[in-house]
Amino acid sequence: MGLLTLHHYGILTDSTSEWLSENEVLLGKPFKISHIIKISSQKADITFVEQKEGEVLTELVEPWQDNHTLNKLIEKGVSAYHKGYLLSAGEFDEVVEMLVERGFHSLGIFQSEAFGNKRCVFLVTINLGMIEIIEQ
Repeated sequence: MGLLTLHHYGILTDSTSEWLSENEVLLGKPFKISHIIKISSQKADITFVEQKEGEVLTELVEPWQDNHTLNKLIEKGVSAYHKGYLLSAGEFDEVVEMLVERGFHSLGIFQSEAFGNKRCVFLVTINLGMIEIIEQ
């Protein structure tokens, strides 16, 4: 299996601007904030935050009003949502297949606007929660 590189922590929020404001109080102004990326397939707005150059990003996931699943998670107090990993394109299919064979539950492969329409997949396990693998 190829080496997965941690890219981001996915955080659910009902208000990206409030999250950024609270984060600034704790840690100072973020180094870099991406533009908002509308992910229609997931009914959410995505914003990437880089606290310090070269460190793992924070991906803020703000669900749209009609995204009942993510809004219910927020209502339950869930904020830590997933970890996103990069994987080379030549290994994507092999690694995803191997993880499914080892008991990871795939939520389906999709192309993400957040990553230049490259293939991604969310996988879930009891011990690791949800991870996202992003083809590079």
